[in-house]
Amino acid sequence: MVASKIRGVLVSVHGVGVLIRGPSGAGKSLIALNLMRRGHKLVSDDLVEVVAEEGGIPIGRSIEEHVRIEVCGLGIFRASTLIPEGTVFSSPIHLVVDLDAYDPVRDAGRIVPETGLCRLLQSDVIQVRLPLPERSDPALLIELLARQFKETGTVTP
Repeated sequence: MVASKIRGVLVSVHGVGVLIRGPSGAGKSLIALNLMRRGHKLVSDDLVEVVAEEGGIPIGRSIEEHVRIEVCGLGIFRASTLIPEGTVFSSPIHLVVDLDAYDPVRDAGRIVPETGLCRLLQSDVIQVRLPLPERSDPALLIELLARQFKETGTVTP
């Protein structure tokens, strides 16, 4: 079994595995905590171990037995102590969401998500650039992307 480690946060949202990537301090862990609070499941924070199962689907899991999550300004917590039902051992990775700064020239008037494919081990996974304007709710946006993917197999409307 081939394995790789990827920087990011993996959350299962509506049963869709979403790998959230972005620069340090972008808010990945806070997004995950907000998603957990809404009933979704954290798989791993900061570092995700990805393995290719039979059939080539990438599966992500925590490198730790008990998933921990960093709460900016408060410290690192065992995720299950914050939200007891908020973790799961592993999840297939269906989407990669790259957090990015909102650029009014590039992003104003956009009517479809900016997408591509990301290679994880031997599989191509849909990759979405998520520009974040001030005062946006990235957890809500990721929920919408996951729901759209679950219902249609794509993230475009």
